[in-house]
Amino acid sequence: MAITTSNTGTNASVGSPISNEAYDVISALQSKLEGLEAYRKYAKDGSEQVWEELTKSDVQCVGVLVDELERLVKDGKLRLNAPGKTK
Repeated sequence: MAITTSNTGTNASVGSPISNEAYDVISALQSKLEGLEAYRKYAKDGSEQVWEELTKSDVQCVGVLVDELERLVKDGKLRLNAPGKTK
């Protein structure tokens, strides 16, 4: 998340160097990957069918998120511009 703060009339960039859109995708991707790891562990305790179904669904979601992250990189939308600079 990028936050801009004002200090005696000048803007200073405070926060993440990546765009909010990229941050959201990366955060969602991390959550899905952590979920997949949890499903793997839970499947060892029984009810493998439930965890396999959830895994299939989340693997598809991971694919969508990875595709979106690749699009952001390709389109130059991963990073924020440095203050005072344009693309």
